[in-house]
Amino acid sequence: MRKAQAFLASQRQGRVDWARNVFVRNAKLYQLVLEGMWERGEEDAVAISSYLAEEGLKGCRVLDVPCGIGRVAVPLARLGFEVTGIDLSPHLIAEAEKKAAQFKVASGRARFLVGDMRDLSERLKPTSFDAALNVFTSIGYGSEEDDLRFFREARAVTRPGGLLLISGLRNRDYIARNPSQNVYEESRKLLVLDTYSFDSTRSREKGLWRFYLKRGEKGGEALKFAGEFPVDIRVYAPHELVPRLEAAGWKVKETYESFTTKSPFRADSPVYALAAKAV
Repeated sequence: MRKAQAFLASQRQGRVDWARNVFVRNAKLYQLVLEGMWERGEEDAVAISSYLAEEGLKGCRVLDVPCGIGRVAVPLARLGFEVTGIDLSPHLIAEAEKKAAQFKVASGRARFLVGDMRDLSERLKPTSFDAALNVFTSIGYGSEEDDLRFFREARAVTRPGGLLLISGLRNRDYIARNPSQNVYEESRKLLVLDTYSFDSTRSREKGLWRFYLKRGEKGGEALKFAGEFPVDIRVYAPHELVPRLEAAGWKVKETYESFTTKSPFRADSPVYALAAKAV
């Protein structure tokens, strides 16, 4: 029994380690990915701001976790929200603070803390937020137990009636129909090639992220290999997340393809977003 428990613990730890390897040990490299997504973060912030305003939460207290370099937190603070960002990476938190200064965020509107999304109550007061955000997702980067623990921790620091907004979730049912995928992300300084295969028995995507730095002027660029990282991600269909959220004290209100379009979620939607209320 002990050997079995140790094996399961090592497997869970292995999944967490790949994420720590990318987002903490190689944070300077991953920062370039997030820099290339800054405008998308601003668009997400506008959409989230609009949704929160419709829910009577204009200018409320918001937790953004994990916040990365503040690509959503900083624009939200500029829109009048009081934002706290938490991320496991000290480097990314330092960059988020620089971004807040660069964009002249008003004093007290944004603060950034190093911390684990599974242990929010260690750094934050109970029921101290009106809304919690998980944008561009980190759901599934560890074990299913890790995800449930995050949902519970987010509920602990969100007041009754507050909201949890999650966006950018990849749809398990879509992936099951399209199991082998090649995806790329490109920014001014970086090209990331993602290759995935799908383990349907465990609903996990396994693959490889390859990073290439761009050298030279546009039009005559050369690519320099900067590293590759194995990934192992649990992907969920909405109906799989609902009972987990309910077990953690949330009631799911709406599911969209995104908060930007508010298009209804369909079974063949590649990605989705959802809003849940703290009960």
